[in-house]
Amino acid sequence: MTDKKFDLAVLGGGPGGYVGAIRAAKLGLKVAVIEKDSLGGVCLNCGCIPTKALYHVAQTLDEIEKASIFGIEVNKPKLDFLKAMTRKDDIIEMQRRGLAFHFKKNGIELIKGEGRLSSGSTLTVKTSDGKNTVVNADNIIISTGSSANNVPPFDLSQDGIMENIGILSLKKLPKSLLIVGGGVVGSEFANIFASFGTKVTIVELLPRILTTEDEEVSKVIYKSLRKKDVDIFTSTKVEESKKEGARFQLKLSGGEKLEAEKILVSVGRGPNSTGIGLETAGVETDGKGYIKVDNKLKTNIANIYAVGDITGGLQLAHVASEEGKIAAEIISGKDRTMDYSVVPWAVFTSPEIGTVGLNTEQAKEKGYPVCVGSFPFSNSGKAFITGETEGFINIVTNKDTGEILGAQMVGPRASDLIHEVAVAMKGEMLIDDLSTTIHSHPTLSEAVMEAAEDCFGIATHKS
Repeated sequence: MTDKKFDLAVLGGGPGGYVGAIRAAKLGLKVAVIEKDSLGGVCLNCGCIPTKALYHVAQTLDEIEKASIFGIEVNKPKLDFLKAMTRKDDIIEMQRRGLAFHFKKNGIELIKGEGRLSSGSTLTVKTSDGKNTVVNADNIIISTGSSANNVPPFDLSQDGIMENIGILSLKKLPKSLLIVGGGVVGSEFANIFASFGTKVTIVELLPRILTTEDEEVSKVIYKSLRKKDVDIFTSTKVEESKKEGARFQLKLSGGEKLEAEKILVSVGRGPNSTGIGLETAGVETDGKGYIKVDNKLKTNIANIYAVGDITGGLQLAHVASEEGKIAAEIISGKDRTMDYSVVPWAVFTSPEIGTVGLNTEQAKEKGYPVCVGSFPFSNSGKAFITGETEGFINIVTNKDTGEILGAQMVGPRASDLIHEVAVAMKGEMLIDDLSTTIHSHPTLSEAVMEAAEDCFGIATHKS
């Protein structure tokens, strides 16, 4: 048994853990990261990065399909699914190597194995060779993330029923795919596989898909998916599922019967909090197994912190990364507090979604006097040039003070454009500042300026 001593030990090498580790190392701490699988966590290995790699393939196929509007005549594109999946794997591997380089450059020790808290300042790591390493640390960050749960009547261990890991490991494009859950993950995969040529069906228990987004935004994506021949059942659940031969026979709560070659379960995730020694160290969790933390990411144990999905907060990779940075800086002696007031996020459907802050209904519920500036991409010169005129931008403001409360975008490059509003909110700029900032022409960002101008009823290209 080998003993090691560090200023900080990080349990879990996902976007919260590895970012926190690098920040701590840059601030002069001796750091170790304990990871049983590949560095990067779900985001890099079976989430954000591989999904968006396939999204880019789907987007490219869609662009080629509409090439004729630009005067370009091409034959119908043919997808080499295995090559697309191989490229996705190559991107993951390159990113993993990049992380290994950053670890080496910053003197971070990676300990491969299953880590478990054996006290408030000690972890025992069982490595792949069966040996145990004892890691002593003045401070510990827990960032073990979350994983998919079984959702009745489905069993993720059954061949053909998949979660995010399974669908990203396919070797052959399925002819038909049932997606259980029309949230972010379900809608993104529906868009991707519909563009690939798979017959896709979404079954959503709630009254609409993408319930985390503004209702107007959700309607745009619903229409877009329907144009791709995606069948969408809302206020519906799958009551029966049985496999006959190579296909699943399914019965829905509305009486409909479906067949599907593969099933993606994209609802229900739970914390990876069992088997990591939380009880031994005395770390408190809530009734669902999520670790309780304060606004400094501290648990009830003074030197133990937790970041990312394991805390039960916003399950976004960039939020986990920010939490990792804040925890690392606090451990390094800085006075920091985690601020969730401005958190942008994106959904990579077609068109894309970008969101930050409050929507109209949320702002009204909080008692704000609301003014909404809106601008459609159908009035954007650049959107006409690129042939991407679907969607809009809404900016929600306090009509009395000019404070920017939030924004909702659905349209071309919304995943990038949303950050213009996020920066304005973080800098406590007023809507006047956004509307009077000169924007280059012709650009999609002009739509942000015109939505801001619309708060005053002076948007040039909106009647």
